[in-house]
Amino acid sequence: MTMTLQAAYQRAFKDADIRGIYPTEIDEEVAYFVARAFVEEYKYTKVLVARDMRLSTPQLHEAFVKGVTDSGATVIDIGMVHTPVLYYASGTMNLPGVMITASHSPKEYNGLKLVFPQAIPLTEKNGLGKIRRRMEKGKFAADVKPGKVTNKDVRNGYQKFVLKGVPAKKLAGLKVAVDVGNGMASVLMPLLQEKLPIDFTILFPELDGRFPNRGSDPTLSKNQRHIKKALKEGKFDFGFGFDGDCDRIAFLDERGTYVNSAAIGALLAEQYLKKHKGAKIGYTNLDSLVLLETIKHCGGKPIPVRVGHAFIKEVMRKKDMLFSAEHSGHFYFKDYFYTDSVTLTLLGVLEAYTKAQAEGKTFSELMAPYLPYQQTEDVIVMVKDRELALAKTRAYVESLKPQSIDSFDGFFVNFGEVWGSVKISVTEYALKLMFEGRKKKDAQTMQDKVVEYIRSVADEG
Repeated sequence: MTMTLQAAYQRAFKDADIRGIYPTEIDEEVAYFVARAFVEEYKYTKVLVARDMRLSTPQLHEAFVKGVTDSGATVIDIGMVHTPVLYYASGTMNLPGVMITASHSPKEYNGLKLVFPQAIPLTEKNGLGKIRRRMEKGKFAADVKPGKVTNKDVRNGYQKFVLKGVPAKKLAGLKVAVDVGNGMASVLMPLLQEKLPIDFTILFPELDGRFPNRGSDPTLSKNQRHIKKALKEGKFDFGFGFDGDCDRIAFLDERGTYVNSAAIGALLAEQYLKKHKGAKIGYTNLDSLVLLETIKHCGGKPIPVRVGHAFIKEVMRKKDMLFSAEHSGHFYFKDYFYTDSVTLTLLGVLEAYTKAQAEGKTFSELMAPYLPYQQTEDVIVMVKDRELALAKTRAYVESLKPQSIDSFDGFFVNFGEVWGSVKISVTEYALKLMFEGRKKKDAQTMQDKVVEYIRSVADEG
């Protein structure tokens, strides 16, 4: 079969998913042949297909569906849903699938999140590499009877699954601000509003792949302007925002102050460890140190995990971990097929907050014990050669005489009053770094120094 593969598709094949700029790095041809390779490499007869609202998604969706059916498999199209719904469908139906999305990336991006049955993500090592090589060979089955396309609405089943046993009456009277940012949370929120007696004030509910009101990443301060304004002007218990495909959630307190995601992870870890003594809980190099300290203090078993949803899920399954939290606003649950769920995260926070509220505490007062440190906003620095840039950066950091430096997912360095991590980005040709300390000024100074060095060697290689 003839392929032109005009897109620079190799740049779109990342370690944990397929994601790139449309149409230069990912286009309809790439989507079509990824679908064919996925079906034929693993001999699948049925594939779940889900999608987001990005402007290029309809074209990629059509191409992927045709690729599946041209290889003889049936498409079960579950429609426009947020990414965790695909995980629910894959887990409960035991089927492989795809989410067509670029998650939190800017509007010009799109991508494919592929999963094996039971919502196990494909990575370069366990499947994406095979798919890419099969595409490049261009050898696909001929004269195959085309598969069919069926549509299935799984939203009600998802709603029952995630809200089962929730004490809804205890939530009555809460007033919460929600910034869905024109993303897929617009599909999730009605399912929550239908069952939870909470007064939700929703910002930007219209689905719009142009992201006209803010960028897709809800953890960045520049994208929190509107919800901070709403929280400061209104009387809300707290607020939260989502990314484009709604698998990340960022919390803000009643005053409009962003709450570090690792602090939310520490809050939840403490709750879960009260119910599950000695459970294994994951943390990353980029998480605030408070998460690791909380896990230890509460008798849990901390497990270091590599940043990136696919890598965290892999370790969680392998080591039967209960829960993991990531600085980016991803929260992972054993009870949700070892995948990320914004709804279970929200429910856990609501449980903790209603208990604190009964004691007369505000959201900021609830979170204060989990915020002893100040963390910088993570920075991405584009580089020509990631491995070379990382090695040079480590040598530079070592010249600054730290107390310790540990190799894991890049490296973690501790200067005593300031500590932080430098790693290779999972999704970009870049290094990512973040620093933390008791004083944000000190952490920011160290981060600026390291960023300046990386930029000085960025074009080498």
